[in-house]
Amino acid sequence: MISSKRLLVTGANGLLGYALRQIKPEACFVSRQDGDLTNFDQTKRIIRKIQPTEIIHLAAETGGVKSNAEKNADYLAANLQINTNILAAAAQAGVKRLIALLCSCAFCADGNGKDLTEDDLHKGLPYEGNLGYGYAKRALDIHIRLIARQYGLSYNTLSPVTIFGPNDNWDPQTGHVVAALIAKCRQAEVREEPLIVWGTGEARRQFIYSPDMARLLLEALKNYNGPQTVIIAPDAGITIKELAEQIAELMNFTGPVVFDAAKPQGQLRKVLQSRKFSSCFPKFRFTPIKDALTATIEWFLMNSKIAENDRVVK
Repeated sequence: MISSKRLLVTGANGLLGYALRQIKPEACFVSRQDGDLTNFDQTKRIIRKIQPTEIIHLAAETGGVKSNAEKNADYLAANLQINTNILAAAAQAGVKRLIALLCSCAFCADGNGKDLTEDDLHKGLPYEGNLGYGYAKRALDIHIRLIARQYGLSYNTLSPVTIFGPNDNWDPQTGHVVAALIAKCRQAEVREEPLIVWGTGEARRQFIYSPDMARLLLEALKNYNGPQTVIIAPDAGITIKELAEQIAELMNFTGPVVFDAAKPQGQLRKVLQSRKFSSCFPKFRFTPIKDALTATIEWFLMNSKIAENDRVVK
């Protein structure tokens, strides 16, 4: 039987869009090349053309520690506009089902040393270094709750920790930490230099493998429709020092790993713990981080232009 549902995925060229394309190729994927989602007319045109019954909204303006700190206002404005346009255009078109992603940086910077849960999302302020992006995600959560209530739509959010995997942003300046460390490790090996890691290495972060998150999104699309977000966090996290050393080992890097405490590292501890995940997704099993890192490194070495260029240099 042919399904009458048509799934639209925004942010098609990103990390998670790529992962979804591998397991749901029949969905409709749109990226910047298809239209500017900060423009309402273009957003409406995309939705009218595709006529989706379901939307997974991933599109966002984002970056790593450095670019977030430098472009806080830009990220706030762009993401508020993108999210507002998608929600308004979807509601006007009668799209009944939508899931959007929040992020761990939407949660407060000062958790007083405790793990943060879904109940903490709107308490305190996000970390100053990514305040614009983090607050835009908070606004998205509120907007989705209100629009779902007002118009009787099945819209909700999920809150994953930092996602990594194939087709990540490998730029050491703008990429998130896993991808940036993999790229920097490759460059350090080729140039026979130390692997320089920003910060002291003491910061603790949590990560989720992009194919895992893609599977969870599709499962949530069918089975989760609560008004409150669900945190997606496989474990209690890893320090940046542990992460960098594990990446170096998996990439057979034998040079020194040096931590530059003069460089920014973000907030020292950011750990989320879901009160709802096990009841919402009782059978789900995450990929162990070592296996996920290994697969990500293999993809990088086979597909990344950075790795290809380094081979030529070497």
